[in-house]
Formats: sequence, structure tokens, C-alpha cells
Amino acid sequence: MKITLYGVSHLVLSILAIVYGIALRNIFLYSIGLALILIFYKEYKSFNRIRNTASNLLVKRYFDKTIASELDEVAVTITIENKGSDAISRALIIDKVSRYVKPKADPITTISIPPNASISISYRAVLMAPGTHVFNEIVVIVSDFLGYFTEELRYSVREHVVALPLELRVGLDMKSIQKVIGVYVSGKAIGGLFNIANVRDYQPGDSVKKIIWSIYAKTGRLMIREDFGESRARVLLLIDLRPSFWFIGVEPNTLAHIHLRFARSLVSLLLKSGVAVDVAICSGLVPKIITYSGSDIEKIVYRIFSLFDAGSGCESSISAFADISSYIERDASQYSLVLLVTNPIALSLTSPDDIAEIGKIFDRLLIAMPMFRYEEYINRDDIVKLLNGVANVLKGSLIDIDFAEESFEVSYGV
Repeated sequence: MKITLYGVSHLVLSILAIVYGIALRNIFLYSIGLALILIFYKEYKSFNRIRNTASNLLVKRYFDKTIASELDEVAVTITIENKGSDAISRALIIDKVSRYVKPKADPITTISIPPNASISISYRAVLMAPGTHVFNEIVVIVSDFLGYFTEELRYSVREHVVALPLELRVGLDMKSIQKVIGVYVSGKAIGGLFNIANVRDYQPGDSVKKIIWSIYAKTGRLMIREDFGESRARVLLLIDLRPSFWFIGVEPNTLAHIHLRFARSLVSLLLKSGVAVDVAICSGLVPKIITYSGSDIEKIVYRIFSLFDAGSGCESSISAFADISSYIERDASQYSLVLLVTNPIALSLTSPDDIAEIGKIFDRLLIAMPMFRYEEYINRDDIVKLLNGVANVLKGSLIDIDFAEESFEVSYGV
């Protein structure tokens, strides 16, 4: 509990009135002082009841949607239920929003809460970045009717909303990817029967008729036969996201925004083309991995971009991607292509040894980079030298280094 400046002023005036009333033998001034003291004491007792009531408030937060696109608006509603028998005459409600949430109006309001009543307040906010936006806390500051005392109460109300990166047209002349997209093996054996083209792990939805039971009997693993005409390309997409990307450029077109829009657009392009895509995005200390589980693009995109908080990124080196195969128990040679989404700024901060580690694991590696104003941060000649150095380090494991042809910047106005 804190006493406000109004409360201090009231108490000081009360004491002065009593002291001067006694000193001057002025019964009127003395009476005023006593009356002011009684008012102060009444407010104190009243506030204690309010504080006890406020400590038992039921505070909740709701969103009109929990999945949106970046730069979308969401409606946020806070409900406060007072189950006590005393009214809360004045309460200041403050919603603690995350870094990349931009309220259309301040998420602060002053209300009164009657006894045995529920009050709702709402505001709208814009999700300014892709990723998970976590709302952790709501602060309620209660005070008495005259505002002499205050108490700050913090309620842990953890909710989140996921903003997906915008999907834009990928105007790429990336021949390596186009070849992979077109990899569908056709042909039949004599007699019209299919030959086995590939053996892979069982996935939900696969026909049980395709299970190779002899392998299951020996190893205990469910393996599926893919025949000629049924085999599809499989791509491993590595998204190299660093926390520093969020501070390069201007919102909503920082390098992180551009990077994630490019990655999301690539994922959609590959899935729409019938390619099986496993995705690893580095956020925190280790990569998060999403294995291909069907052609539901919206579901896959949500699974990928809900794995990191907006504004976060990889806190380890790029070599962390080298362990992915062991995590998902899939040999790197099973991938038709490994697609690394990165950029010159990230590569300039990466050790050549870490890059070489990636090349040792993945022998069909394509590096894809979004268009960005890199020359504002790195000299063009230095970029050329950097990419040549990367190519030399990766040697035969590198297929190519390609840049997107189109910008992934968007315009936004409040």
C-alpha cells in the first residue's frame, strides 16, 4: 500500500489544523483538524476493504483470434470479475503488451467495479512482426474514492497469439529448386508392376499396404515402400534466424521481417509443388524441427512460425543445423536438396569452420537469400568476396548461392 501526494497533503493539513487549533485555542480550527483526521481514517479503512477485495479479483484476457498474419489487427478483451461484496471505486487497468504489439490506443483505462459484477474492456492492436506474441501480465492499481491510497496488483495472465509471415510471390530464377520440384520418377517394370523407388519411414495417412513387414520384423521400425511414379522430392529447409536481424532496417521491413517472409513463401512454394518439406528454424539454443506431415499448408506454416517468439532468434552457431539428421533419425542423403535460408550479414558473422561443418553433413546444399539493402551495411565488393569464400569452404557440397529477384518489403501505415 502506498499513500499518494493527496493523502500526504490531507494528513499534513489535518495535523497542522489540530496543532494550531490547540496553540491558538481556536475550537473551530481544532474541530476542522479532527474532522479531517476522521475522513483520512475512514478512507484508510475503506481502502483496506478495497485492497482485500482486489486481491481476489478474477482477471482474464481474450483475443478475437489466436492466429493471424503480421500487420493484422487483433481485438483484445480483458474481463475483471469482482466476487466480493465491496465495490472497487477506482481501478487503473494496464495490459502489458509484448515488444512487437502496437496498440491502436493505449491499453490503459480507469474503471470502477461494482460488487458481484464483471467488467470488460477492449482495445485493438497490430501485430508488427511474425512469430508468437506473448502477453504475460495485467496490472491493476486500485485506490480509494478520494485517491489517498493505492495498491499495485499484478496478475499473471499468460496468453499468446501467433502472427504468420506474409506470403508473397517468389519470383525466383532458382533453377536448382525448379529441378527438385520436377523430380517425379516415372516408369514401370515389365508386366506393369511398379519397381521400388524409395524406402522411407511410415507417416500418418500412409497406406498399410505399403509397409515393408520384413523390415519391421527385423528392426521394429515401420518403413514404407515408394514405387516409381510415386516417389516425391524431399527438401530440408534450414531457416537461419538471428536476434540481430530485428535491428537491421526499419519496421515492418527489418531484415528479420524480410527473412521470414522469404522463408514462408519458399515453404508454400515447395508444398504447393508437391515436395515433401522438413523445416528447421533456429530459435534459442537449438533448432526446432518440423517434419513433413501432409499437404495442409496452413497447418505446416503455423507449426513452423509458432515455434519462436517475435523478436527472438538463434543463440548458437549455424553449425547447430548439422545435428538435425540425428534428431529426426533421417540420413542427410535422403534429401533431394538442403535449402539454407540465410543472408550475407549472417554469413559475415559466421565462422568458416561452422560453415564447413554444414558442408560435411549435407552434400546437396543450396543457399537462398532474400533481396535486401545489404550494401547499406556491407560493401558490395566485400559481399562478393564473402560469397566466394563460402563457396570455397563448402566446395563440392554447394550447388549454388541464389538471391531472390523480388523485394519482400511491404508498406504499412497506421
